[in-house]
Amino acid sequence: MLLTSCRRSVEVASVMRLVTPTNRTTSGPNLAVNRDQLTVSYDCDYDDGSVATGEIEFTEVIAFRFWDESSSPAENVLEATEIREQQESEYLRLVVGRWNEAVGWQQWQKERGGPDRFRHFTAFFDDAGSLDVVSARCDIKR
Repeated sequence: MLLTSCRRSVEVASVMRLVTPTNRTTSGPNLAVNRDQLTVSYDCDYDDGSVATGEIEFTEVIAFRFWDESSSPAENVLEATEIREQQESEYLRLVVGRWNEAVGWQQWQKERGGPDRFRHFTAFFDDAGSLDVVSARCDIKR
């Protein structure tokens, strides 16, 4: 008799609301990395001719990837006013697994919250692509 077990992966996700939509971007997203911080800036051209600037800041970044619109996965297409935050995903497991082997075992990392502090964030920019970030924090600046 052959016994098999199935583990169903449940994706735990929530949505953060953006102040500046990502669907009318003509400049950006622009990514700036400073050590373990990633700042994403972009613009939004409104129908009345006004332009707003959006900015998202990720801290304690351990990995990120940008997908051009032509190769962006379908599940990364999100509403223009949201960032998806996942507590579980395949990308998060992969990245945090590597981080855990390299430095996660260190006491000072455990004191900072260990691997449980990291989340997988996704943002979609129309006509540009999508961004996946694994970090401890995401702050919407404007």
